[in-house]
Amino acid sequence: MINEELQKHITECEKKYGPAPSLEVLNQWIGEFMQKLNNTGLPQFEGYSSTEMFAIIHGLWNENSPVQMRELSEEDFNAIPLFCQIKYITDVLHREGKIKLTSTKAIPPKFVKEMYELGVRDWMIEEGYSKLRKEGDSQSVVLTHILLKLMKIIKEQKGVMTFTKSGEMIAKNNQKLFEELLMTFTNKFNFAYFDGYENESIGGMASGFSFILLSKYGIEKRSYKFYAEKYFKAFPDLLKGFDSNYSTIKEQGARCFSLRTFERFMLHFGLIEFEETKHPENEIYITKSQLFDKIIQVIPPKDDK
Repeated sequence: MINEELQKHITECEKKYGPAPSLEVLNQWIGEFMQKLNNTGLPQFEGYSSTEMFAIIHGLWNENSPVQMRELSEEDFNAIPLFCQIKYITDVLHREGKIKLTSTKAIPPKFVKEMYELGVRDWMIEEGYSKLRKEGDSQSVVLTHILLKLMKIIKEQKGVMTFTKSGEMIAKNNQKLFEELLMTFTNKFNFAYFDGYENESIGGMASGFSFILLSKYGIEKRSYKFYAEKYFKAFPDLLKGFDSNYSTIKEQGARCFSLRTFERFMLHFGLIEFEETKHPENEIYITKSQLFDKIIQVIPPKDDK
């Protein structure tokens, strides 16, 4: 298809300018064609071009990315579960100067219980199947600890957590702290950390595209499968590595995408309303929260501007 379009472009150039007088001119015509191709909106990318998608994948939050962060109010910060947990630890460090970790280098239980109340609840704990005794009992608390280290807000030496020099300064400004948190999650954190799916790229790759999908379609309550279908339409190679032993490849891919993108990412940032049903069938419905548009700005494709 591309070869046919390229030949058509060259033929049009020859009609307009005559046969290419040199290889340099021919390469120029080819370059013009490729530039136009790369800047043409594609349906599988929701109208974004390959160039724009490259920016979404490899330069999320950069100035040329279609996805940007907005300035938040103090009220908005308080509505973000994961930020509240991060802020809890930084507040303790500002107040006490250090946190003495347990023998397993975990956050002490007295802080874990208070942190847990600020974050996304663990259904196993809420239903009484497990008890909250230590950091490892709560996924959100474990996540908070990991991110604090990835953000380089803290350092840990000889079983004691303290601020880094840059981390102490960042933690004094809620906007900077939040921006560092969201950038770290989307650019450095391994979305596959808490599960056993072999494909580690799903969800984490092109997480900015998931923002675009929620921004465009999230006002209506939709099944997670709707978003997964669009995600894998854009990136079909990510379905490789699944087998069909107990369910279809698409079903496994959709569940993996939903688990990582919605339950373990956007829910922790307060970006979605999450509804799970048991009857008449197991289903998960997603709606973007009121907070979503306060946090995320999505710039339309160039062809739509």
